[in-house]
Amino acid sequence: MNNISSEQSSFLKVIQDMRLFLFIWGGQLFAATGSAITRFSMNVWVYEYTESAIQFALISVFATLPFVLLAPVVGIVTDRWNRRWIMVISDLCATLGIFALGLFVLYSQLEPWHVYVFNALEATCAAFQTTALFASISLLVSKQHRGQANGLMSFLNGMATVLGPLLGAVFLDWIHVQGVLFLQLVCLVIGILPLLVIAFPNLKIEDKTTESSYIADMFFGLKYLMAYPGLLGVMLISSFIFFQMGSINVITTPLVITVASHDILGRILSCFGAGTIIGSLAIGFWGGPKRYMRVIYGCMLVNGILLVFAGWSSSLVVFTISITLFTLIRPVLYTFCQTIFQNKVDLNIQGRVFSLKLALDAIAVPAGFLIVGPLAEKVFEPLMVSDSLWANRIGTVIGTGVGRGMGLLLILLGGVSFLITLLASWYPRLRLLETELPDAVDSVEHYPIEPGVDESTSMDNASLAN
Repeated sequence: MNNISSEQSSFLKVIQDMRLFLFIWGGQLFAATGSAITRFSMNVWVYEYTESAIQFALISVFATLPFVLLAPVVGIVTDRWNRRWIMVISDLCATLGIFALGLFVLYSQLEPWHVYVFNALEATCAAFQTTALFASISLLVSKQHRGQANGLMSFLNGMATVLGPLLGAVFLDWIHVQGVLFLQLVCLVIGILPLLVIAFPNLKIEDKTTESSYIADMFFGLKYLMAYPGLLGVMLISSFIFFQMGSINVITTPLVITVASHDILGRILSCFGAGTIIGSLAIGFWGGPKRYMRVIYGCMLVNGILLVFAGWSSSLVVFTISITLFTLIRPVLYTFCQTIFQNKVDLNIQGRVFSLKLALDAIAVPAGFLIVGPLAEKVFEPLMVSDSLWANRIGTVIGTGVGRGMGLLLILLGGVSFLITLLASWYPRLRLLETELPDAVDSVEHYPIEPGVDESTSMDNASLAN
C-alpha cells in the first residue's frame, strides 16, 4: 500500500513539474494533427488536379526549404524575442494562411501554386514555432524530466504523422477540402489558447546578446558547435537518424509493392507508425537514464543489426518486424540527443543552436530520398537482377531478383550505422561529453499558472542554475 502511495506521489510530482509544458503540449497536439490532416488533403488535391509527380514532389520541397534557409534568422529571433509570443504569432500566421487558402477554395480559384505558397508559409511558421518550443522546454521543465518532455514531443509528431493520412482520407471524402481547412482552423485555435492564458518563465537576455551584430549571430550557432565537437557529434547522429528514416521510407513502398498488395503496404506502414508511437510513449513515461551517450551507442548498434536483418531476408514478415523495431527505437535516440542539447547549451543561445540542429534534421529526410532512391533504382536493383559477377556472389547470400537490390542497400545502411557507432564511441569528446561539458541548467523555477500574469517579469540567469 505504501509503495502504491509513493508511486502516486512521485507521479503527481512529475505532473506538477511539467504542468506548464503539458498544457502547451496538449494544445500543440491538436494543432499538429490538424496540420497533418490538411497537408495530406492538399497533397492529394494537387496530385489529382495536376496528375504530375514533379508538381507533387514540389510540395515537399516548399515544406522543407524554409527550415533550412531561415535557420540563422529563426535562431536569432528565438534568442532575442519572447519565446511564448513567437509561438503565438507563428500559429496566428499559419491561421491567416489557412483562411486565405479557404477563400480560394470557396470561390473555386484554388491553383497548385497557392498550395506551394501555403506550404512555404506553414513551414516558415513551423520553423519559428518548433525552435521556440524546444528552446522553451529548458525553461518549462526541470532537468530530470526533460527526457519525458522530449518523449512526449516525439509522441506528438508520431501521432500527427499516423493520424494525418488516416483522418485526412476520411475527412477529404466526408467534408471535402473546405471542411478540412475549417477543421485545421479549429485545431490551431486550440493550440493557441494555452499559450495565451499561461505565463511561463521568460529568459532575461544579456546585454551583450542584445548589442551583438545580427550578422555575427547568424553564424554563432555553427561557431558554437565547432567549439564543442561533442555537441556537434550528437547533432550529426541526430541527423543520421532522420537520414535513415528517409532512406527506409523511399525503399519501403517499391520493395513491398513488388511482392504484395496495396492493402499489405498500408498495414506495414501502420506497424511502422505504431512503433514510433509506442517508443515515444515509453520515453514519455520513463524519461531515460542519467547518462545518455551509452544508451545512444547501444540503440545505434541495435538499429544497425535490425537494418541488416531487414535487408538480408526476402520475407516481408522479417522486414516488417525489423523496421517496426527500428521505428520503436528511433524516438529513443532522437529524444536523448535533444535532451543532451537542452542540458548542455546555455538558455541564452539555445535558439541559435537549436535552429541549426532542426534545419539539419529537416534536410536529412529528403536527402535520404534523393540519395537512396536513385541508388536503389539505377544501381542496386539492376545489379541484383542481372547475371553479373556481383549478383552471383552476393545473391548466394541474400538472393537475387526484384527487391534484392533494395535489400542490399538496407544492409549497407546498417553497416554505416555500425561504423558511425564505432567512430562515435572511439572519439573521446563525444564519449566523455556528459562528464567534460557541464550542464547549463540544473533546475528551473516556475511561475504559477495564472492567466493575465505580466510575463515581462523575467527570471535572472543566476536563478536558473544551482
